[in-house]
Amino acid sequence: MTDILGGERFVAAMPIEKGWSEDKKYCVTNTNGEKYLLRITPIERYENRKALFAMLEQVATLNIPMCLPIEFGTCANGVYSLQSWIDGEDLETILPLLPETEQYVLGLKSGEILRKIHNLSAPENTAEWDARYFNVMDERIVAFQHCGVSFDNDSLILDFLKNNRHLLYNRQQCFRHGDYSIGNMIISDTKDIAVIDWEVDDFDNYGDPWLDFTDVVWGADKSPHFASGLIKGYFGNEPPYEFWERLMFYVFTGITSSIQWVARTHKEALENEIRLCGEALRWYDNMKNPVPTWYLSGYEVWDVLDADGNKTGRFHERGKPMATGEYHLEVSVWIENDNGEYLISQRSPNKTHPNMWECTGGNAVTGDDSLTTALKEVKEELGVVLDPQNGRLLCHHLRCPECGGFIDVWLFRQNIDISTIIFAPNETCNAMWVSADRIREMMAAGEFLSEWFYPYFDEMVKKYER
Repeated sequence: MTDILGGERFVAAMPIEKGWSEDKKYCVTNTNGEKYLLRITPIERYENRKALFAMLEQVATLNIPMCLPIEFGTCANGVYSLQSWIDGEDLETILPLLPETEQYVLGLKSGEILRKIHNLSAPENTAEWDARYFNVMDERIVAFQHCGVSFDNDSLILDFLKNNRHLLYNRQQCFRHGDYSIGNMIISDTKDIAVIDWEVDDFDNYGDPWLDFTDVVWGADKSPHFASGLIKGYFGNEPPYEFWERLMFYVFTGITSSIQWVARTHKEALENEIRLCGEALRWYDNMKNPVPTWYLSGYEVWDVLDADGNKTGRFHERGKPMATGEYHLEVSVWIENDNGEYLISQRSPNKTHPNMWECTGGNAVTGDDSLTTALKEVKEELGVVLDPQNGRLLCHHLRCPECGGFIDVWLFRQNIDISTIIFAPNETCNAMWVSADRIREMMAAGEFLSEWFYPYFDEMVKKYER
């Protein structure tokens, strides 16, 4: 390794055998005891690896926890890149040992990281995505049809791929990781997620960002909580339906591609590939439902607070009782217009306290602060985008020790056209502007959530009236 720039510094080189990559990987140590990741690639991949190294330099500016690019060049054995080393444990190994809430929170963090990565747009001269994708995959689908491998419901896959090519039309393209899986993440010594092992794939790492989720899917069997959290962390909420449709397309083009390749090169692994395909068919109810069965759509995790309202570093699954001395954060959001009226909404008939009127509110999910929660709840329940500059935090108090909820009360002054409100299914069904006196009358008549929910209401109106 002395022909590598600075290679004379290395006193030890430990091979890294994990993975099927064509790269030779080493953990090298210099004379000062500092560790680095060294990757050596066949020389014919020079241009690809050079482009990847340049992109990693851009990714590093996004403050993403990763092995930072340091040096790039050629050596006797091919192309090399030297990156910083991150000590930690493989996420694939440690993830099943963690509580489900922690798995989910790590997924949220990983989704946020992936969203940052996808902020890097593809070059303007990049060819249309569907043409590039099918130029590679059509040949592999044909190879799958002729590889001599068959299994139950394989025709359903081919029919779906044939009839849904339109899902890939007119897609925006960005820089992709290429293999965003739990096998390429580690838990660092500081207990943070770090991303490793960026790959140059068949699409030179530029393409549809949602293609990066195919490897997430294959980690769902080890942790549906992590996979679900990653998706929600990426989108900041539930993903759009078209995401699921496109992801299912990518999953099964990936399956057909993998099976035909394994059938030619690693026949000993063919049985496992077919098993995985059968599992995927079960997830998608034999291609009838693009939302996989492992996805935890209603799952929600809160940060656990202590009696002073400080985060403890523990997490709680919504719907389960909290332990004595544990608390969580809720918000109540009042919106006042120029006439001094308040926007109130009616709860859907299927909710607790059905058809009752209230101000907008909800629980803060892990990672969200009070203001973020206030803005998110109003957007989700009423389809209204509030201007953060119009908001004011009025008070922060413990509603009652038995409830386990700290309440942050927000007042936003903003005019909103009732006709523009979009009611969330199973959440809200009506809305109107009313005066403070009318709210008091509704409370007295049992039409509005009682003063027990809003003991501060009279003080708020008096203190902050226009």
